[in-house]
Amino acid sequence: MKINYEWPGIDEIRSSVNDKDRIKRILPGLFHFSLPLLVWMTSLGGIIFAPWWAKIILGFVNGHALGAMILIGHDALHGTLFPKRWMNRLAGRISMAPTFHPVTSWVHSHNGLHHGFTNIKGKDIASPPLNLEEYRKLSLLGKCSYRITRSWYGCSWLYLKETWFKWEFFPIASRAPRNSKAFFYDRLQLTTLFVAWISLLIWSAIIRGENPFLMVACGFIFPQIVASYFIGFITLQQHTHPKVAWYSELDSPSPAFFQAQLHSTPHLVFPYIIRVFMRNVMEHTAHHAEPAGIPLYCLPEAQKSLEQFFGDEILNEYWTPFTFLRTTRICKLYDYSTHQWIGYDGKPLTESLFERYLMETKVEELQGVAD
Repeated sequence: MKINYEWPGIDEIRSSVNDKDRIKRILPGLFHFSLPLLVWMTSLGGIIFAPWWAKIILGFVNGHALGAMILIGHDALHGTLFPKRWMNRLAGRISMAPTFHPVTSWVHSHNGLHHGFTNIKGKDIASPPLNLEEYRKLSLLGKCSYRITRSWYGCSWLYLKETWFKWEFFPIASRAPRNSKAFFYDRLQLTTLFVAWISLLIWSAIIRGENPFLMVACGFIFPQIVASYFIGFITLQQHTHPKVAWYSELDSPSPAFFQAQLHSTPHLVFPYIIRVFMRNVMEHTAHHAEPAGIPLYCLPEAQKSLEQFFGDEILNEYWTPFTFLRTTRICKLYDYSTHQWIGYDGKPLTESLFERYLMETKVEELQGVAD
């Protein structure tokens, strides 16, 4: 039996967060914006002049800086990094440029679609899982590609294929932002940056008598792969979990704000040092509760307030490599009719998640209705 429960509304959810956690400040914003940008520029210069073995190490550092810049650009384009709109737009454009994310398509796909239709297949861009029928229709190469995207080692391919290629830089007409002129100029500027970047690396290698391919590999290709793995690793776990439901057109009515934004956004608690490198991005429930209101440097306190108010209704779990492997082992395909994660053979790997959320929320109050 399905029970209609009146979920907490947007105002009730957002009122649980303290107003001080919505204050956008210039100095913290400058710190978070400037640090990865400085690391990226410094490590890129180091790659040009360092010996070959150091180029590889610096390439990893450069790649992480690129990934961190995406996180900063994400915050800026939500309008939360700085108190001034023009500062956010400028910081967002600069931070997103080295990984070739057009601002127009990012705002359309991430701010509009992902936050507007979180975990709703066909609308959310955050790598919705296929169902069994869709998977079986894939070619052999398509099936191999999909399996890679749902693995621990395929996070880079997941992000590049499912997000960057499809939605950010090469979207088809139905996925592209409405302002086609601004989108064209965004991509033209980024293409110019790409040509200048590669040309600088090749020219540097030639005048230094080094291998141009090695220079390009360490100064561009490897860092881009590291950055895409970093973001893909984060994206995969922000809305994919054995206890997190996905939705589709089969669900009528559509999931409530509380179900889509809080139930579908688990709080994975990483070790402190990793949280620092991730810029608090995994305090993600608070971000989805108010994406345009809470800066990244205020997310930890906002997350605590949210969890104190709603308790066990927010999925809270300590992250370990084993929990990550468990997620990639279980979250392969999804049966949208029964709301279960299933394997490639169609066998259920979890209970019905939609029923669980209906029945476990306010169990005592609902039990009387059920009886």
